[in-house]
Amino acid sequence: MKTNLFNFRTIGLLFQRYFIERFLSELIYWGIMDIAFMFLRNTLPAMFAMILVAGAFYAARFFKEIHHSANGVAYFMIPATQLEKLTVAIVITTLYYFSMMMMVYVAGNLAGTFLSNLLADMNFMPNALFHHSTLQWKLLEETGDPGNPMRYFGIENMRYINSIFRSFLIFQPLFLFGGIYFKKNQALKTFSAYMLVYIFLGILMQIEAKLILGEFPTNDRYDFERIFFYTTKIFFYYLHPLFFCVVSYFRLTEKQV
Repeated sequence: MKTNLFNFRTIGLLFQRYFIERFLSELIYWGIMDIAFMFLRNTLPAMFAMILVAGAFYAARFFKEIHHSANGVAYFMIPATQLEKLTVAIVITTLYYFSMMMMVYVAGNLAGTFLSNLLADMNFMPNALFHHSTLQWKLLEETGDPGNPMRYFGIENMRYINSIFRSFLIFQPLFLFGGIYFKKNQALKTFSAYMLVYIFLGILMQIEAKLILGEFPTNDRYDFERIFFYTTKIFFYYLHPLFFCVVSYFRLTEKQV
């Protein structure tokens, strides 16, 4: 029986198992993402949404096998600790996933620009879908917007890819936990549950603020808002993802029992 809590050789074997079993599905998935980037390459909001939404579904479906009796038993029989399994899951659904997204973005941007210019030269549906365009790298540009509300979270005058990556790291552990907790429709149920909790906490904080501060002057209100935003920044950047990583570990251990 395996007794040590963490072993890098076991981690490597778990990575190997994952890519061997899901090689074809991964190939198809990233091929679809590459095609999507070919069409969305110059539309920043669409790319932002696609990376986060697709990442949520990707993380939520990572542990799908544990919710089926036969596959679940086989998975938990693997001679690896829950910490090792969760570590592999976190690395694949965050670092690996985001790195692959950037690679297919580069490939899709290059291929999409080349194809669009080629079809424009051939007068294929001119002035409609295909026209001459220069190669642009929207995700690598700077935000450069002093009115950006995300400046409260330290995302002012930095590259869009940095802000996307931060948002990605904040919410990815949440959907990984949802994938362990819920048996079906993991991404949608996780999002719905999170929004309900978020709304409830927002209302509760508003009530507490009024009870504690009452009708405070404008200057005091501004100071309170600054404190609120900095507190929220600390929570979302550090405590939020850490919390869901920890509860994912305990939930995965509970599923095994």
